[in-house]
Amino acid sequence: MSADLLLGIDSGTSVVKSVVFDPSGVEIAVARRETPVLTPQPGWSEVDMVALWRAAAETIREVVAVVGAERIAAVGISGTACGVWALDADGAPVRNAILWNDGRAAEIIAAWQADGTYRRIFEISGNAPFPGYPLSTLRWLHLHDPQTLQRARWLLFHKDWLRWNLTGDIHTDESDVSYFPGDIRARSHSDALLELAGLSTYRDRLPPLLPSQAVAGHVTAEAAALTGLRAGTPVVAGAVDVVASALGGGAQAAGQAVAILGTSFLNSLVTAEPAFVPVESGVQAVMPGGGWLRSVVNTSGTINIDWLVEQLATDERRAAEVAGDSVYARIEAVIGAVPPGANGVVYLPYLNTAGIVSPFAEPNARGQFFGLAMTTTRADLMRAVYEGTALAMRDCFDAIGQPVAEVVLVGGGARSAFWAQMFADATNRRIVITEGSEFGARGAAILAGVGTGVFPSFAEAVARTVRPARVFTPDADAARMYAAVYPLYQHLYRTAREAWAMRHGIFGY
Repeated sequence: MSADLLLGIDSGTSVVKSVVFDPSGVEIAVARRETPVLTPQPGWSEVDMVALWRAAAETIREVVAVVGAERIAAVGISGTACGVWALDADGAPVRNAILWNDGRAAEIIAAWQADGTYRRIFEISGNAPFPGYPLSTLRWLHLHDPQTLQRARWLLFHKDWLRWNLTGDIHTDESDVSYFPGDIRARSHSDALLELAGLSTYRDRLPPLLPSQAVAGHVTAEAAALTGLRAGTPVVAGAVDVVASALGGGAQAAGQAVAILGTSFLNSLVTAEPAFVPVESGVQAVMPGGGWLRSVVNTSGTINIDWLVEQLATDERRAAEVAGDSVYARIEAVIGAVPPGANGVVYLPYLNTAGIVSPFAEPNARGQFFGLAMTTTRADLMRAVYEGTALAMRDCFDAIGQPVAEVVLVGGGARSAFWAQMFADATNRRIVITEGSEFGARGAAILAGVGTGVFPSFAEAVARTVRPARVFTPDADAARMYAAVYPLYQHLYRTAREAWAMRHGIFGY
């Protein structure tokens, strides 16, 4: 049987997935494993790299067993951005990987904001630094844990670590380097940023670059024995998860917008040139095949709902466990009876220990409820959490500096039609859900297909693999209510920064 399928691996903050696609983008087999996030100190976020690879290998073996190794034509990989993934000269992890949502470098960010370094980083990279941004995390290691950097031979990224285990290849791609420390215009590393951060001595730790779709290596015999893949199967360089998810959702040409609603919440627009609005806010990465992806980011996406499930929805969670159905459907049935505006409760969706980077940058930002009264119910609070996250999308796209009338919604949050309609109402924009569910993996598979000639171009790949499933248009009455609440939502975060700083001063995280 001929090799006619593509394998996309998508490794997120806490779950790694392997998905096999046919050339029309249909998901043939899916496997998932959780990868626990470690918190050795408050505000820290790490992952055991060896355990992560073991989990990824298990998912690969599971899907290969379904379709047969001989049918896998090529492999693509995506992974979370930023953090620090350090290997020694033998290719072994120097320490646990530091993840993008790690908060230990918050004071470095504050210092850079005070002395102008922050602005210079943004001018070169198009990225607003945050605590888990590699430049700030590396600076923290340089000051507080220099042994890690002294032992490191390579400073890679999430997806590069997985590819190293599959192929023995040491490279990174143009999309990941956008965040580490990259010159966004040159689509390459930035020696100026390393010098600015006092990290030039580590320049030789940075791996060479490849285009995201370039074949970087082939599955080794050792990896084949572990994963079930054929030795010699080509593996492309891959891409950072935001780029892969945008591509997997169909955003490939300038002017197309995509919101990636996962652990983080990236509201992105494909641009023909690097974009720097809003100033000192958000992140930016190069797109494979040309163009850039400007992302205005609320670093807290579905984690708001995870928190809600654990802290506010005990009854719904227990009922769902007994009945074997969806806790989210039960929550939405409850909050569906609450009118738009949550009976006067407004929620700021800033739970992430990394703070927030868009539409303003504040590493000390934290979530909060406003407007509680004796009449406030648990259902009001739950609806406010959903609404606050939806208003965050509006806040981000309003700040992006270019008109956005339609947004493709991908990621875990896109599975909820209830929430998709709320996003349409809260943003007063059309929301499109495309077929499928694993968009990061599909983007990685598209990269593999373009890199090995399955698809002649990215435009053709998207045309063949991405199809709209549902379109949500704003409800006029709900949109009017959210339009009234939105200025209050913005006022709350604009006046909260002093209190956030005081909190950080008291608790240190």
